[in-house]
Amino acid sequence: MSLPRMAEWWRELDEVTDLGPVVRRYFVIGAFDGALTVLGIIIGAAATVGGRPESRGLVLAVSASASIALAISSAVGAYEAERVEKKLHRHSIERAMLVELSQEHRSAFRAAALVSAGVHGVAPLIAALVPSVPFLLTDFWTATVVAVAVTLAFLFALGAYLGSLIRERIVVTGLRFVAAGLGTAVLLWALGTAGVRLAP
Repeated sequence: MSLPRMAEWWRELDEVTDLGPVVRRYFVIGAFDGALTVLGIIIGAAATVGGRPESRGLVLAVSASASIALAISSAVGAYEAERVEKKLHRHSIERAMLVELSQEHRSAFRAAALVSAGVHGVAPLIAALVPSVPFLLTDFWTATVVAVAVTLAFLFALGAYLGSLIRERIVVTGLRFVAAGLGTAVLLWALGTAGVRLAP
């Protein structure tokens, strides 16, 4: 499918199903979940096993496993939720119009559910795997610092994007997302170090 045809297909699908806001919402939620999940894994590893020879491999294995599980969970959950919501919406329209919608409209609602699920699955996968890359390239502590910085920058960009949509001050919105990431990191570091002290 050519780009102009794809753009036309998206425009028509959005007109019928109001897909744009749903996709945007799922992308932000999925990306935020993925970023915080891997941030938690990295901070937890740093607090408990940081510096050991197997630390980098542990972070990579757990991050990959968690991101794949999160992507599948997000995609399946979003598809089932959207499938039900779109069907309820379709039934509501049919009751109001006293006529069944065409097969074309029914197909559009099914496609909207699939697109929503795909976005909600891909977003956490990307957001979760990007901070893992430094652990392929350098030592554990350097990779940890780079990964945390990348994650916080990503969270700031995500918040700034949302702020730009509603014309809020993008720096303030971005910093709110960063604060959530930093708060999570501090909490998980405290829990990780406490767990090390309490473990036999």
